[in-house]
Amino acid sequence: MIRSVTAVVTFHREGEYARTALASIERCRAYAEKRGLSVNFAMTLDNGDATTEEAIVSHGGLRDDDRLFHIDLRDLSLSRNYAIAHSASDVVATFDGDDLFSENWLYEAVSAIKQHGPATIVHPELIVAFGGWTAYWYQMNQSDPRFRPESLLSINHWNACSAARREVFERCPYVCARVGESGFGFEDWHWNCETIAAGYVHRVAPRTLRAERRKLSGSLNVGHQDAGAVIRRTAMFDRVP
Repeated sequence: MIRSVTAVVTFHREGEYARTALASIERCRAYAEKRGLSVNFAMTLDNGDATTEEAIVSHGGLRDDDRLFHIDLRDLSLSRNYAIAHSASDVVATFDGDDLFSENWLYEAVSAIKQHGPATIVHPELIVAFGGWTAYWYQMNQSDPRFRPESLLSINHWNACSAARREVFERCPYVCARVGESGFGFEDWHWNCETIAAGYVHRVAPRTLRAERRKLSGSLNVGHQDAGAVIRRTAMFDRVP
């Protein structure tokens, strides 16, 4: 039985955007708790600045069991792993510290895990990009007949916002992907491949949304693109004919 969820929220130097992100995640918590779940926050501030820290600690909804970890790992993957290692809930859901989410996201993600079983990884159904450029697209279920495993050689089907039982993240931790350091990047893409290779199945939670803030420069995604990064070797491609 799933009773508890940890929202893992990674912050860096988002500034005032951290305030609106936390307000959005707080709405997710309120919606889920009205329906019987218990939700706590495990937040990391990785090499952060004072403006971002103030936006976080001044958030009026923080509780005694919400934790903020000041770290200096300088890597999004390692920041997520750190917060996950300090969580004890049944389910972990990952959030970036400058995005927005439909209030039903956490609850519907847990509902999908309950419906489809413990090997399920859940993502929002609809992604809306805003800011530096605008777009929207729907993510698909891995079981969709249109999905081809070999397509992951060239495209990442699911973004970094995901929810799964905690042991999924413990078995398949994120791998370090610092921009310009090794030539490897796109930690979420690599993680999606590794989890499929480990036997997990990616699904979307119907009628859920992530609004993803896009930057023309300075973001991790843009940095990886500018550096010509590729994902690390993954066991998944050993299984593709």
